[in-house]
Amino acid sequence: MKLMCKCGNIEDLKTDSKPANYEIRNCGDGTLALICKRCKEVVYLDFKNK
Repeated sequence: MKLMCKCGNIEDLKTDSKPANYEIRNCGDGTLALICKRCKEVVYLDFKNK
């Protein structure tokens, strides 16, 4: 899966490596925030456990 920011920053998300162009923050409520290191745009990923 690829994550693409509006500034043109593209990151190939893999399970075995940490993203180099995005900072990952845990929001504590089942949501992750991926922050672009170039333009500081935030992308939220919601994980729901069933």
